[in-house]
Amino acid sequence: MKRLMLATEFKNLWREKLVLALFVTTTMLALVAFFNAHYFAKKQHDVVLAAQQMQQQAIQDAKAGLPERLASTADYKWWEDPYDLRGQAFYLMQNYATKAPLATSPIATGQADVLPYYFKMLIKEKQHIVHQYDYVHPLSLLLGQFDLSFVIVYLLPLLIIGICFNALASERQGGQLRLLMLQGGSATRLLTYQLLLRSALLVLPFLSISSLLLVTIREQLGVIELLSYNLIALCYSGFWIALTAWVNSRAKSAANNAATLVTCWLALVIVVPALVNTSIALLDPTPSRIHYIDSLRAASDDAQKASEKTLAQYFQDHPELAKNGSGSSDYATKKIATINSVERAMAAEDLRFLTAQQAQQHNAQKLQYLSPALIAQTLLVDLAGNGLARHHAFMEEVEAHHQALQGFFANEIAKANQRGDFAPCEGCSAKPTLTDLADIPQFSSDFVTPENNYTPLIWLLLLAVGLLLIAKRRVNKIDSANNKEVLVV
Repeated sequence: MKRLMLATEFKNLWREKLVLALFVTTTMLALVAFFNAHYFAKKQHDVVLAAQQMQQQAIQDAKAGLPERLASTADYKWWEDPYDLRGQAFYLMQNYATKAPLATSPIATGQADVLPYYFKMLIKEKQHIVHQYDYVHPLSLLLGQFDLSFVIVYLLPLLIIGICFNALASERQGGQLRLLMLQGGSATRLLTYQLLLRSALLVLPFLSISSLLLVTIREQLGVIELLSYNLIALCYSGFWIALTAWVNSRAKSAANNAATLVTCWLALVIVVPALVNTSIALLDPTPSRIHYIDSLRAASDDAQKASEKTLAQYFQDHPELAKNGSGSSDYATKKIATINSVERAMAAEDLRFLTAQQAQQHNAQKLQYLSPALIAQTLLVDLAGNGLARHHAFMEEVEAHHQALQGFFANEIAKANQRGDFAPCEGCSAKPTLTDLADIPQFSSDFVTPENNYTPLIWLLLLAVGLLLIAKRRVNKIDSANNKEVLVV
């Protein structure tokens, strides 16, 4: 009976030319979504690679030109001299902090198209480097380009609804269900086989083709990442299959089932995420960006006006840099002291933004349980390495690198100033104070990223199991009612 029911269902789908249509549709969706996201990730990878190559090329060029610079007696402007600490620190340095896309990046573009993934580092206020983008709540950035996650979260549920909305309903309305009961079948088994076969024709080809593309084209993809991708997609698809089972178990017409399922899709995929976004923005609004910029300008102006006081405070905080006691300080030392003063003045504002951002992320993690679409999208984006968890780790590493650069140049400039390298004699040009650019701290791309949390998948599975249990109970009632009718007949 099992084989007969499956064979009959497959013949019905084949006769209506749905099997080939579904295969072609899912294949095209997988191909277009993967390559669209793959080429986007490749562009970012090329930019990161170009930045790293420029950085290494600058080091090599400096090494090659050092003998000529040492032998030259020409008058070099320090802001144009690659061998001057001051010129490198404030104008010429080729030093980049980069976040390369992961092998899983075609799964979900996420926030990768709106958040910065590389910075050109110079000795300036960190607010001008790491705060170049507006703070917005995380879920408003989840919708990215057309990628695999878009197909999984938005299109697969619609396709499942489109092919499964009339499961059991057409047989019940056409009288075929009663004939099936006479042959020893049941509505429970019929509905189960219909949903499994129809959804398998959608989900399995898409996952197979997309997984094959990920493995063959994204060569560094690991087995765990591939299994995680398939697990998330299967759990999310399983929820929608369970939902169609519950709707079909109500013994309504096919038109009623379709309307109900489309309404559920609109509510869970569109309306609820929109309400969550609005709630996050209202619960923890970010401070005014205009106020932040005004505060930054005011802090910069105050530091410039009180430059001597700022320098004295800087030497008080860093006494090891004021050993000569000459009373006169180089322009670069004053500039670094001013930068430190501005950063201290802006610390409270930075903390306000950070606190608001953390609160929004915390609320987003809690409210995602209201919508299976939010759960799936968040998990896929984090798996792709384009979520906020990895970005926050990257930004922390950027700030640490900025501090390392600032400390390096502050120490070296102070030492060169004490030795008199910037003005060795009347009318003489400055000596080369940076002979090896490789001594400048380099950014480490191997920053630690928090592990992905797959706990929300348990909630998805619980929802699916709950819907299936309710559907089974209702379909059993249909079986009981039909059995009574058969006995009467």
